[in-house]
Amino acid sequence: MRPASFLLAATLAAASLPLAGVETAKPAAVHVPFVEGRPFAEVLKRAKAEGKPVMLDVVAAWCGPCKIMDKTTFADAGVVAWAKKSVVPARVDAEKGEGRKISARYQAFSFPTIVFLDGDGNEIDRLVGANQAADFQRGGEAVLGGKTPLLEGLAKLKAKWDHEEGIRLGGALALRRDRARLRPIALRVVSEEGELSRPEVFQLFAQLVAIETLDDDFSAETGDLIATFLPRLGTDPRRGFFAAAYITALGKRGDVATARSVAAETLAAVGEGGPYNADVLAALGGAEKKAGRTAEALAAFQRAADAAAKSGAAPGVRVERQLDLVEANAAAGRSAEAKKAWASALEAGGGAMDAGLSTRASRAALAIKDSPEAVKQARRAVELTQGEDAPAQAALAQALRASGDAAGSSSAWKRAAELDPQNAEYRARAEAGPKKDAGAKKKAAKAS
Repeated sequence: MRPASFLLAATLAAASLPLAGVETAKPAAVHVPFVEGRPFAEVLKRAKAEGKPVMLDVVAAWCGPCKIMDKTTFADAGVVAWAKKSVVPARVDAEKGEGRKISARYQAFSFPTIVFLDGDGNEIDRLVGANQAADFQRGGEAVLGGKTPLLEGLAKLKAKWDHEEGIRLGGALALRRDRARLRPIALRVVSEEGELSRPEVFQLFAQLVAIETLDDDFSAETGDLIATFLPRLGTDPRRGFFAAAYITALGKRGDVATARSVAAETLAAVGEGGPYNADVLAALGGAEKKAGRTAEALAAFQRAADAAAKSGAAPGVRVERQLDLVEANAAAGRSAEAKKAWASALEAGGGAMDAGLSTRASRAALAIKDSPEAVKQARRAVELTQGEDAPAQAALAQALRASGDAAGSSSAWKRAAELDPQNAEYRARAEAGPKKDAGAKKKAAKAS
């Protein structure tokens, strides 16, 4: 469950900036030696070995300014010499393969965006839009020298804390999904503020919670603050957003008792019509499921589906809640109810489910042992993502295996591993080949 995903919509950057006064030129004899088509982990490993930062050029195939920069700025002798000396240059297409995951990680959706990273993959700063050679090199030198407005601001904040400046800089980091630097700033701001009544403070904390939830890295400090502020939010409907994120974290820790308590208190406070009630109940269902409480999980997921329908939630949300029910009913041995929930999911989707929902639907179809439908949904997800999405390929691999197509399954696992080379399960399944790969998941768990 991803209750906080909508909060990151505001992080999308503006449209690509044009490169004024520069005409398209033929490729020069020299060029920045970008690493392309290699796993991102290899780029970071090389950066650590060489003691250099990564200069990551995030582009798209259709981006005109990207092509102009490639033929001019990145073919400038001065820029080439500087790049070879100062950075490990790499490039990814934000709409293909592992580049999709990388661009989402750094919220780089305006092209070109050049993100400078340390060897652990943490952002230093970035340059957005096209620049001529001299301007680009000055910008890059400023980033590496800590002389950009963001870096100078963070340095000043570290030397002398300023509450209002913390709010401003925290907001800038949130837009980049920069969890590492955002977390200490946001936690200090919220702790000192003592309440969430100011809109900018509420927003900053909500962004931190959303990012930690999406990154599956929910800190104990964040959870403690949520626990502190939930009662103070009273009947505020937004209380449900924080509660859902907190319950999800509690479920992963195995603290189902506290998860139940938080859910009950939240629902009692905000009432039956709370806009986040379905998220709260789905999070509780996930906690119960992880604890192995099949009946309790089913009850929570049923309430979540009812809440989504009653509140007029978006079709995608209603589909997710019905798919939860499919899997929960199947786990409880209630095949008739699972198939009924499956039909409701398809009806709610209206035949227009996106790639993510189709991927999820494929897994749900396997739960009711409908392998042809699982293959159909997975193929649709692969088609919608033009074959460039690892989870869609993994769903197809599982569906094909269930249908008896071992060779097709092996091929899909290999493609998933190519798209997401850091995923241990994908690698293990791909290495297992067309033979039975029942032991691959165990191997993957051991590797990770």
